[in-house]
Amino acid sequence: MSSTSDKFKGALNEATGSAKQAAGKVIDSPQLEGEGVLQEMKGKGQTALGEAKDAIADALDAAATKAKEVAKNAKDAVHKATE
Repeated sequence: MSSTSDKFKGALNEATGSAKQAAGKVIDSPQLEGEGVLQEMKGKGQTALGEAKDAIADALDAAATKAKEVAKNAKDAVHKATE
């Protein structure tokens, strides 16, 4: 699942969970309120997973960019040394 999908599903579960909690309080249903808490926590986990995926992708992109830069500098240094 993509990070965007994780974050979207997380936000949806958080909102649905909050709504269930509110409805459970209004109709005095501890079960519905509890389900809402669990669903909201599931959503927070999904959102965190999506954000972690983004952070990993950003770190990998930065590492790849740095590796290309180092390789270019090494190639340039070898070329300069052999001139």
